Amino acid sequence: MGSGRSGIYNGTAGASQRYAKNYKVCRDMKKWDISRGVCSKKGVYTKNPTAEPLKDKLNGNYIGNKHTNYHVPYVITPKGDIIIGKGNGNGKTGLPTPHPTLIGGKNPKVMCAGMLEISGGKIKSINVSSGHYKPNPKSLPKAKKIFEKLPKNLFHKKYEWSV
Repeated sequence: MGSGRSGIYNGTAGASQRYAKNYKVCRDMKKWDISRGVCSKKGVYTKNPTAEPLKDKLNGNYIGNKHTNYHVPYVITPKGDIIIGKGNGNGKTGLPTPHPTLIGGKNPKVMCAGMLEISGGKIKSINVSSGHYKPNPKSLPKAKKIFEKLPKNLFHKKYEWSV
């Protein structure tokens, strides 16, 4: 899964949105999503069928189980909920399910968005790589605070947070 026009995310450095409490989908990305059928012509995103609150994946000391390993997109909703889902959650070849599809609807807003790495059922890394939202780095402390409300035993011993 990638973000941005090339399909490969290359960071938000120099291209982030102005700092805000919540972020809208960047206008150019929404136009692109409409042109490729990811978003309707009226600007409505279909919800990714694999999207679910991270809290629903918690299983004792693990996210999933001790064999769970994946990279998934995440968003933090304006209410502070962390939502995750597969990058191609619709199962259709060539039609991605980018960050806005984790919420769906018209003009889905987020506090932050990026990629989450789970290794051995533990959170190993979190970043803010979202070409659709391009969150400002100033939103990192708020997002980090929300993730760190999760029990400490859900974090990998080599946990890292990155831009």
